[in-house]
Amino acid sequence: MAMQDPAIIIEEILGEADALIRRRLQERGLEVPHLVVAVTPDDQVVLRSNAPSEELPSFGKDLQDVVDELTAPMKH
Repeated sequence: MAMQDPAIIIEEILGEADALIRRRLQERGLEVPHLVVAVTPDDQVVLRSNAPSEELPSFGKDLQDVVDELTAPMKH
């Protein structure tokens, strides 16, 4: 059996996750932007989102802030 492109597999899985998130949010009457991201073994980024493309830079900034907090030296 031939190895399928990891990006294609991840895209399919993220599509399923995105559909579930959208459905669950709708069931609860919530309208919030979300982003589902994965990275392939060869560093391709695969994402699904319900946010307009102009909001994605804001998500990037928020993610960088989280990384900065997680990697900051511990304060005593």
